Amino acid sequence: DAVGEYVAEVRRALDHAHSISAGLDYPGVGPEHSHLSSIGRAEYPSVTDEEVIEGFQLLSRTEGIIPALECAHAVAWISREAPKMQGKTVLMNLSGRGDKDVAQMMDILGPTL
Repeated sequence: DAVGEYVAEVRRALDHAHSISAGLDYPGVGPEHSHLSSIGRAEYPSVTDEEVIEGFQLLSRTEGIIPALECAHAVAWISREAPKMQGKTVLMNLSGRGDKDVAQMMDILGPTL
């Protein structure tokens, strides 16, 4: 049931919660999400920190938009999955400002990002 799945997911998430983004470095599982996943109405894919960095750089370089690291997760996923979606429209909501993450990216990538 959804409640049992929720409890199991929270236990797993507490052991493995990690993200390059401080805003996503916590277990964010709720019974609604467990239910939606169990009935096939939602999927919760993941990306690596390296993919997030590449997504951050891609949007910054190609569009001049510095995404928040939280949003760079979506950019990374779309970059990886969109080629498999030939003939389909992909829509992404970009809602965060990345200026707060530039110093962290400079620490990782150097001053040229």
